[in-house]
Amino acid sequence: MKRSLSIITLLVTMIMSGFTQTALASGWELLGERKVSRRAEVDTIRVGLRDGVFKRIQFKVKGADVDFNKVVVHYKNGQNREVAIRSKVRKGGSSRVIDLPGKARAIEKVRFYYDTEGTGRVQASVLLWGKAA
Repeated sequence: MKRSLSIITLLVTMIMSGFTQTALASGWELLGERKVSRRAEVDTIRVGLRDGVFKRIQFKVKGADVDFNKVVVHYKNGQNREVAIRSKVRKGGSSRVIDLPGKARAIEKVRFYYDTEGTGRVQASVLLWGKAA
């Protein structure tokens, strides 16, 4: 039993490190992560200038499925962009790539409007990725 658990842990670690290497190699940067409770929720991931400027964002889901309503991107210059999602992202899946209009944009924060289904013990997480300009 211990051997099986060790093998599973090793495989998961290898898969996750491969994903991270692929993301970094393609210019994508992890901007933040939030845990999702099992009810309707609004969460914010603060980005700030320390993370640079971005031309695209994408979010990934792990742990459990998440039903997204919308995402609002708040820029440093005070402008906001609301992106209607209205779809479920399955665990292990990701949203479409969201292009940020104009020149490279400095993101202050990204606000997610979503909820989850299910009664299991596994809690969903949303990871926000940005593609540098």
